[in-house]
Amino acid sequence: MKTEKIRNVLNEYADKNGYKLFDVEYHANDQTLSVIFDEEFDMTALETVSQEVSDLLDKYDDEFADRYFLDVSTVGIERPIRNEEELKAAIGQYIYARCKEEEYYGDLLSYAEGILELQVRDKTRTKNVSLAYADVREMRYAVRF
Repeated sequence: MKTEKIRNVLNEYADKNGYKLFDVEYHANDQTLSVIFDEEFDMTALETVSQEVSDLLDKYDDEFADRYFLDVSTVGIERPIRNEEELKAAIGQYIYARCKEEEYYGDLLSYAEGILELQVRDKTRTKNVSLAYADVREMRYAVRF
């Protein structure tokens, strides 16, 4: 499957309809094409968008080697932080960061020169933790309970 071509088609669809496409992923293990929008759709709107995307992709069946399942969704509240630009935009937000051995939930205080500063809770006190961006394996926004 030529994911880049499909991504371009879906970007055109999103632009035309005033939406923002977050990601397109093909998962070969379960033959699922995930189309993720950076929008807040209610169920009716999501159903409509899903049908429109399905109809659009039917025109590109030759791009897919096998049958696939289409999953259209929104990025959600715990959206991933995928790069340094998105990380800088998350300053001041509550995030989750997983490094090689450790996991942290905390407020992102700053990001500069490859170092993240998080303010985390450690039982009854708060402390600041510095993490090297290169060591972070996963980051996303988190919900504070």
